[in-house]
Amino acid sequence: MKTTLLAVLSSCAIFHVAPAQQLGALSNPAKAAAVAAVSAAGQQAATPPDEFHRLLARSSGAWTGQATMTFSPTAPPLTSTSTLTNSMTMGGLFQLSEIIYNINGQQIKGVRVTGYDANKKIFTRAMIQDGGNGVAMEGPWDPATKSTTMRYKQLNNAGQANDMKEVYTFIDENTELLEIYRTDAKTNKELKILNVKWTRNR
Repeated sequence: MKTTLLAVLSSCAIFHVAPAQQLGALSNPAKAAAVAAVSAAGQQAATPPDEFHRLLARSSGAWTGQATMTFSPTAPPLTSTSTLTNSMTMGGLFQLSEIIYNINGQQIKGVRVTGYDANKKIFTRAMIQDGGNGVAMEGPWDPATKSTTMRYKQLNNAGQANDMKEVYTFIDENTELLEIYRTDAKTNKELKILNVKWTRNR
C-alpha cells in the first residue's frame, strides 16, 4: 500500500550533492568562508525578476491541503490532510516546498523545487520524496485559467513508464489547487489520481 501511495504522490528532481561533499572536505575557517560567500550571493537579488517569480513568492508561507487520491476507477477515493511550507531561495529564482502527506497514520515527506525559465517561458518543477523516484517536469502558463500544465513520465511498480499530467492552479492569494492525472496505457483515458486543495494558514 505504501508503495502505491508513493507512486501517486510523486510529482517531480535530481539534486546535486557534490558541493556539500566538497564543503565537508574543507577546514573549518575555509568552510565558514565558503558558506558565507554562498549566503551572500543568494541574498543579492532581493527582487524577483518577473511576474512569474513574484507569483511563486506570493505563495511563501504555510498551507494546509485537503487531498483526495483515487487508485483506480472502481476503487473508493482516499482522503487525507497535508501540510505545505513554501519559501523562496537562490536569490528569489526558485520556490522550495516541503510537503507532508498524512495517510492512514503514516507520514510521507517530499521536497519540491519550482522555477520559471524566462528564456523558454515555461515553469519547471522537480520533486523527491520518501522512498520514491524523483520526477521532473515543465510546462507553459495559461493566463486564462491562472494555471500551469506540466507533462512527465513516471515508472510504475512493474517498471513501465506512465504518461502523467500535473495541473497547478493559482486560484487566489490564499487558495491553490494541485491536480495529477495518469493516462491508462490500455484505454488511453486520463484518470485524476490526486486532487489537493491548498489553503493558506492564517
